[in-house]
Amino acid sequence: MESEILYFSPTGGGRKVTEAIRRGMETIDGGNIVPCIFVIPVYGGHMPELAKRKFNDVVSQDHRPAVLVAVYGNRAFENALTDLDAFVRERGFNPVAAGAFVCEHSYSSAETPIAAGRPDADDMKAAEEFGRQVGEKLASGDFSSVDAGVLKDEPSPEESVKRFSAFVSEFRASQEAKPHKLVPKYDRELCTGCGICVSVCPAGALRDDYSIDASLCINCCACVKSCHAGALDFKSPFAVPLSENFSLRKSPRWIL
Repeated sequence: MESEILYFSPTGGGRKVTEAIRRGMETIDGGNIVPCIFVIPVYGGHMPELAKRKFNDVVSQDHRPAVLVAVYGNRAFENALTDLDAFVRERGFNPVAAGAFVCEHSYSSAETPIAAGRPDADDMKAAEEFGRQVGEKLASGDFSSVDAGVLKDEPSPEESVKRFSAFVSEFRASQEAKPHKLVPKYDRELCTGCGICVSVCPAGALRDDYSIDASLCINCCACVKSCHAGALDFKSPFAVPLSENFSLRKSPRWIL
């Protein structure tokens, strides 16, 4: 079954999941059915505004089947799929399946691993199986809509959630007292001038001289993870509490 893919994947995890879902769908003969797969990362429990702008002009005139996918860093996907569901319905699409998959968190590092190495082999197998099930549903003539809001997060330990919530409250209070925007740090001496970081920045925040426009930066860390010279680094205050409180492996979830 052929499919059209629309993904916003700054660090590549969502793209990998998308490719696996498509492989699974291609094992099914769906005739002329060509669903649209929307894949987004989760930002603060929501669909990122940059993804909305990226997909804003995509519309359907015939209630085209849509497959909704949110990828997140092992904490929670919260309202991201609900946001995406409303977004695609407003543009004429018919959500027939929805899934949530774990990918390595943007803030993950050797010092603070957060879902490091994911999606791994098991995740990719699950994504392929999800795609196969979607293909079977559509090939059978079943175009029934799903309510993405029905799909809920896998619960985290209560104490972990409490500790993280306390950190977030303290961080917000400190921001109110002294607002500041953290962005990746650039080390000119380590830089080789390859320009890869500039080309991968989805927000256009990284200028040709490697300075960063804090008003545009979304802290996706695409520049950090693409820099082979280690000239860019980002130490988010969220990295430690995320790593400490959400290390238990969460599994892919979906509904059809």
